[in-house]
Amino acid sequence: MCEMLNLFVPARSPVLPAPVRGLRFAPEGEIQRDFAARFASSPGVLLAGHGGGPCLCGFDDWDALYAIAREVLAANASESLAVLHFWSGTRYALGERAIDVDYPEVCTPLVLGELARLHREPAERRRHRLVVRGLTRAVGERVTLRLKSGRSLHGVLSAFDAESEVGRVESRTFVGAEVLALEREG
Repeated sequence: MCEMLNLFVPARSPVLPAPVRGLRFAPEGEIQRDFAARFASSPGVLLAGHGGGPCLCGFDDWDALYAIAREVLAANASESLAVLHFWSGTRYALGERAIDVDYPEVCTPLVLGELARLHREPAERRRHRLVVRGLTRAVGERVTLRLKSGRSLHGVLSAFDAESEVGRVESRTFVGAEVLALEREG
């Protein structure tokens, strides 16, 4: 059995980039049966990943995969791609995960049998997610919150709930959607 990668591009004649550190995708090669079945009625092309040899055993250059994905998304004006990491000849239930290819923290190695939906989130949504994560981690610290209104809140971040996105800097309440930037003071 060999390690393999498949890629689904929702374009009839996709523009494919040059190989990135030896990794490339092409129409020839093994396409995993469950992956093919998932996209059988979708317009687009299924591609097999290729490296220096007949398979990708030992593949660990995930940055190359995400670099190719960014190029394919841009060149084909696609909203998303799908990729599968699998062992040759194996069947999978295909668990899914969404990955923003412009967000390095989530561009991690794929789990075998995991169908990854690769996409690019709007910059504002990505910025907001980072602010919410930063606020969650900064509870108890002195902060400056730059608000979209142009005002700033300074003081100790005494509370922040990531689910409701409501927090307090000392006695002043704020909503996460108001926060343009977070500066931790120490």
